[in-house]
Amino acid sequence: MKLNHINLYSHDTEADRVMFELYFGLRTLVVRGTKMAIMQDSDGLVLIVNHFDNKLEGFYYPRQFDILHIGFIQKSREDVDALYKRLSTDGWEVQAPRDTHGTWCFYFKAKGGYFIEVTTLTPVRPTEAYQGNLQ
Repeated sequence: MKLNHINLYSHDTEADRVMFELYFGLRTLVVRGTKMAIMQDSDGLVLIVNHFDNKLEGFYYPRQFDILHIGFIQKSREDVDALYKRLSTDGWEVQAPRDTHGTWCFYFKAKGGYFIEVTTLTPVRPTEAYQGNLQ
């Protein structure tokens, strides 16, 4: 099984679309005004950012959007630092990279209201690996 798409609620779909293209290499497939942008990465993952306030009725969506985040894994600390520098230079409010749970990472808030994590690969220790036991 492969994850093939992610759909995120966004307060600013156009700003987010531009950010994903400029900093994360996604390409835009479809734009529907200010309501939706559909993008794809080089591995085929589709990312959708939408602003469908009218669709929230009858569908439970957390009202605290700040807990939502997506992550982009970088090959090295130097790659994390380079992206941090680009974002900072371009005026984004970005946390300084730091060691977190064995990774080198930082977070910043997208214009759409959710957070983006930029990180090195998270090491999984054998004792933490999923063994099929949910208890």
